Amino acid sequence: EFFSGAGAERRGGPEARIPRTVFAVGDEKQSIYSFQGARPERLRQEARTYAALAHGAGRPFEQVPLDTSFRSTEEVLAFVDAAFEGPERTRALVGVSGDIPTHHPARVGQHGAVDLWPLYRDPVTPDREAWNAPVDKEDARSGRKQLARALARAVREQVEAGTAVHDRGGEMRPARWGDFLVLVRRRDALFEEIIRALKAEAVPVAGADRLKLSSHIVFDDLIAVARFALYPDDDLSLAEVLRSPFCDVTDFGDAHSLYPLADKEGREGRSLWRELQLRAGEQPQWGRARDFVQAALDARDRDPFAFFSSLLNRVDGTGVSGRGRILARLGREAEEAIDETLAQVLAAEDRGGVDLETCVALLEAADVEVKREMEGARDEVRVMTVHGAKGLEAPIVILPDTTSRAKPQGPTLMPAAGDDGEEGEGWLMCPGSAKDDCPASKAARDARVARTDAESLRLLYVALTRARDRLVVMGRAVRRPEDGFEAGSWWSVIAETFRRPGEDDPLNVRDIGGGVLRFGVDPDAAAAPAAIRPAPVVVPAWARSPAEADAGARFAAPSRMDETARIPAPSPLAATAGPGAPLGRFRRGDLIHRLLERLPDLPVADRPDAARRMMSRERDLDDDQRAEMIAAAFAVLDDARFAPAFGPGSRPEVALTGSVAATAVSGRMDRLVILPDRVLVIDYKTNRPAPARVEDADPAYLLQLAVYAAILRDLYPDRAVEAALVWTDGPRLMAVPQALLDAALAE
Repeated sequence: EFFSGAGAERRGGPEARIPRTVFAVGDEKQSIYSFQGARPERLRQEARTYAALAHGAGRPFEQVPLDTSFRSTEEVLAFVDAAFEGPERTRALVGVSGDIPTHHPARVGQHGAVDLWPLYRDPVTPDREAWNAPVDKEDARSGRKQLARALARAVREQVEAGTAVHDRGGEMRPARWGDFLVLVRRRDALFEEIIRALKAEAVPVAGADRLKLSSHIVFDDLIAVARFALYPDDDLSLAEVLRSPFCDVTDFGDAHSLYPLADKEGREGRSLWRELQLRAGEQPQWGRARDFVQAALDARDRDPFAFFSSLLNRVDGTGVSGRGRILARLGREAEEAIDETLAQVLAAEDRGGVDLETCVALLEAADVEVKREMEGARDEVRVMTVHGAKGLEAPIVILPDTTSRAKPQGPTLMPAAGDDGEEGEGWLMCPGSAKDDCPASKAARDARVARTDAESLRLLYVALTRARDRLVVMGRAVRRPEDGFEAGSWWSVIAETFRRPGEDDPLNVRDIGGGVLRFGVDPDAAAAPAAIRPAPVVVPAWARSPAEADAGARFAAPSRMDETARIPAPSPLAATAGPGAPLGRFRRGDLIHRLLERLPDLPVADRPDAARRMMSRERDLDDDQRAEMIAAAFAVLDDARFAPAFGPGSRPEVALTGSVAATAVSGRMDRLVILPDRVLVIDYKTNRPAPARVEDADPAYLLQLAVYAAILRDLYPDRAVEAALVWTDGPRLMAVPQALLDAALAE
């Protein structure tokens, strides 16, 4: 209790008593997480409650507006203020009608601009397609593809021209790839098309901020190959493999297509694999497919990572590798899915999937969604949702997803509407269709629509205020209505605003050519970078030829070189535990590893917030579990004894390949520190309790470090190589003596 009784004061010394205070910060204009239960009106309710308590206790209470922006230029802020003028939009942002405090820029004298591009429309007469073309194939001239290509070209041209942006110190410098942030409302076809277009223009792009691996076609193709290798009579899996980029057999229409090969009557009861073996000589394409499938069968007894990587790296008679075939058909955006699948294969091996069958079961049960951190300093264009960009910023922000109105989502059980149209106390089961509404259900449905529209405007506010220097607004015309955008869409707000800022502002809105409207100043051209595109590299012939196999080499991952045990594959029927349930054997370690991998690359001051954001995405954890794992990570990061491990010259998650004792090794080191006089390899361990002596550590851990150290000595013969275990329980840094490493290798 802060306002009455003994809790209203705290001791400041032997006699002094200091009144306790409350300091709360919130911005209801940025409340965009209703799907997580966020309700912006609660901030106002809590403010009124605290005001009443403070006044009742005779204490001061102040609501201080935070109206100074340290991020955006005055033109961007002026546009935001103009966009949210009027009682309806004010009510959407702060819940009450009235004026919102005008934004004041801290960056006085630094100027920017807001651009509105014309809408991109679908062609009136679509291209005529062959009768057997996929019915859902999009016209190459569609508005979505036009928009994506124009966006990608604009980014490339601005970087090549050296378009100027402000750095943190206020000085002008040429724009870089990492200065562009593309924000969409959802990860849909436009999201994927933009990434594809950026890669087609050779623009470095960070890829999707989230990658749902199990729904990606690359993952499906690789799993199909593994299923067939495990069970060659699986006709469906083999058909999937034949249609995949690995074999590239068409469905039908040609003599070498899949249909005449898979015809059930023609096969006379034979499996598809047996039919392919018998008829491989009839068509060259069938012959190449037979060779690939046979290679998969030959590799099925190898380690899972070796199985998949050998097929991806296998070069066929045409001189193209499996990876190359995937990229040729699916584009460069498939590269990330390939690499992440291989990373998950390695992770499955570490969890006990030491054979192909168990590994496939683990991969299919995992349902992996990779959440990529977009706060790093990599010089790449970022494409992400507005929700994912909360807290981020960029010199140039592009909004391409603007012409559709947000659609209400949720069950037919809706909060009943009160007399004022706001959410009432009770709940109402409404009809599935609005045409069947009664007055009460219509009021509840209208209230839901109003809440959705209000949150859509708050989402627009968040999107607009991510920009430091410039905003670029684009859109694809919808079919209805004819003007190309829906009422209540972001485009309707922005286009209407473009007709107003020039009334009182000397900059005015003007057409800069091509139908593009600009509010603000034209960006200057700074000195262009010396070289944007590197000179083409001539690939030698040996790089496209299969490497000679090592006669007696084995292949292993260091983390399981002495493991023979298998763990049971998880059942797909296993129930998912709720928040606060005990963590599984590997979950805690995986999450702490992730924190230790990503946080050291961020500024020290930004790490706590980044850690909380990362852990908040783990919805099955409760607050205590999140706090415990964050504390374990920071106990290591903040310990001065570990400073060299996270200082200059250190890198996380470093892949390592080499050979030890006639065994080919491929693994990943948790942390590698390369100094002028020595090399330090570190492995994190989250076991609790941690052993008191290094001699008591699991022999598998010592062998893993011994293998890493042996390979590193070959790579850095002029430097001392040291190995250490970092136990998060303690925390404790445990150097591993060379004698123990030698003994582990000898065994």
